[in-house]
Amino acid sequence: MRDMVKRIVLVVFVLLVLTAVSGYFYMQKHPLDEKTSVNKTMNITGSKVSK
Repeated sequence: MRDMVKRIVLVVFVLLVLTAVSGYFYMQKHPLDEKTSVNKTMNITGSKVSK
């Protein structure tokens, strides 16, 4: 029983590390500088609101 809990904790930890690393590399490739909340905001017609 204790070994199974250790294995589950280890798997969850490894998945969290992989998620963090992949997210880090994704943000290196796609930085958020160009996209501000104003650019992402849509008006009622669905077109993007210009600055």
